[in-house]
Amino acid sequence: MRRRPRHRGSAARGALAAAAALALVLVLGACSSASPDPRGGGPAFGTLASSCRPDRVPALRQAGVTVAMIDVQWAAAEPEAGAPDLGYLADVRERVATCTRAGMRVVLGLGLDNGPDWVLERPGAAFVDQFGATSPLREPDLVFDGAVRDAAAGYLRDLAGIVGLGDVAAIRLSAELGYPGPSGATTTQFWAFGDVPQGGPGLAEGVEPSPMPGWRPSEPDWQGAPMTAEQVDGWYAWYTRSLAGSVTWVSDTLRSVGFTGDVHVPLAGRGVLPQDRAAAVAGGLDGRADPEGALGYGLDYPSIFRTFAEHDARLRSLSPPSRLVVDYTGLDDDTATRARAASPGQETCRPGDTPESLAEAGLDRAAAQRWTIALARSVGLPVVAENPGPPGPTTGGSRFSDSEAEQLVAAARYARDCGIDTFFLAFEDQLFEPGSGIDVPAYARVIAGQPA
Repeated sequence: MRRRPRHRGSAARGALAAAAALALVLVLGACSSASPDPRGGGPAFGTLASSCRPDRVPALRQAGVTVAMIDVQWAAAEPEAGAPDLGYLADVRERVATCTRAGMRVVLGLGLDNGPDWVLERPGAAFVDQFGATSPLREPDLVFDGAVRDAAAGYLRDLAGIVGLGDVAAIRLSAELGYPGPSGATTTQFWAFGDVPQGGPGLAEGVEPSPMPGWRPSEPDWQGAPMTAEQVDGWYAWYTRSLAGSVTWVSDTLRSVGFTGDVHVPLAGRGVLPQDRAAAVAGGLDGRADPEGALGYGLDYPSIFRTFAEHDARLRSLSPPSRLVVDYTGLDDDTATRARAASPGQETCRPGDTPESLAEAGLDRAAAQRWTIALARSVGLPVVAENPGPPGPTTGGSRFSDSEAEQLVAAARYARDCGIDTFFLAFEDQLFEPGSGIDVPAYARVIAGQPA
């Protein structure tokens, strides 16, 4: 499973990211998604990158694992335009059926960030920054480009028609939410400077073009007049609003092809703190006040979560109802290990946590998990979570993280402390890989609330 490198704590997301697409993971009790553990009212427990292999599923079920997150990749599912790979999709269908027959709820990851070449070869299909550079990973632009959205909608129709989504409890949209990551520029990169978002042809229906076409962050003037703080603020609000809108588009498209379960959006780190956003806007978005690299990713969570909350309310009003769910992807990340070292420890959720109370206590820059979960709760969004996993270029782990064995214990405790609906262990393979530090019996003890 490909996971985007995360921005967390004092470290920026330092590698190139797989982005613009979106992602989510929560659990639905009354709405046909993964339910909390019926044995004790705590979280349900699952695995990421689930294989649903017949030789593994019985041991996992015996251990108490009730949720499986299965990855699908758009590039593999539809290597040629209009020609889905029937063998690949049949394998996905069988994996869904295997886990479902075993009594596990299935969350299906769409892999929309991993677009096929025939999509990416279209002019304007990839993101372009303010310097004219194309994102090296060439993530398909589902934020602005109408042709890319049309292609993605065809892929979702294939999933519904060939794999079938009736046994899928929830859908995880893709890699972690955000525009592409840094690609070597010396300042923050913003990814809305292709022809389409700048007002050219091909803009997706209902999407706004740049409110100030031609203006680039850090430039003091626009159309011969000095930029005002209000204009800069309006531009950044458009940038983040467009990103959030791409999530609601995917969710609505899934509904149109017959999927009525929850939609999970994976989110990394704490995003842009309000005081950093204000300072960045005051500086004309010239790269200042971006301590964790979240600014260019567009991760202004306070505004994005408000959009999500409105969409969640709309999903709940439908028949059958569903939900938009935040999937926090760094439970027990390196910000948590540092916050845990304080006296007393400041890393875990506590009753009464709100964004305001954490900011007043100076804890908005402590453990990212505590801040982001409190922010989601403040607007009524449900939350699921996962640990970072072992250090590596495709995980969220770093050399400052706990070991995988330590993450297993600590992240499960945080899931309980924070009232998370479902905890997903990263990754299933780790449970079966000799030398990983964890195994199925250890996970079973953690699920049962016993020492690992």
